Amino acid sequence: MTVTASEPSGPTEPESTSAASQTQYLSELEPLTSTQGVDTSSADVNGKGFARSVTLTANAAGPVNSAEYNLGRHWSTFTATVGLRDDSPTGGSLAFEVMVDGTRKYRMVINLGESQDVKLDVSDALRLKLTVTYTGQDTGNAYYGSWGDAHLE
Repeated sequence: MTVTASEPSGPTEPESTSAASQTQYLSELEPLTSTQGVDTSSADVNGKGFARSVTLTANAAGPVNSAEYNLGRHWSTFTATVGLRDDSPTGGSLAFEVMVDGTRKYRMVINLGESQDVKLDVSDALRLKLTVTYTGQDTGNAYYGSWGDAHLE
């Protein structure tokens, strides 16, 4: 007996163009570039757990860390909860920034124990760049800037 695959009953859209009804977590994507690496494990931010996070580490020795992603002009919204991961040292703060095609769309300095929900329009965008910048005076500790459940729709 021979088994053959059936043809789809109608036209299908390529995966990349059907984004309107899909969610893509950044933790599942490989960044195009990153300055000091990206941690895509779960993260607790301001007492809340986020299973699909992007975390960038910054300190006095490496004060800026970023990761850039290809959006391919397929998404309309970027959403995340930003803040320092709860295992960062006491007293820390980081500046969180989002660039879309080279234009700053978001920047906020956030202290440990605080968080902020971010929802940005990325319609027709090619690139999304997430950056954390060390803002403290403590030269001996690393701080973990997390983009909790960062995703595209």
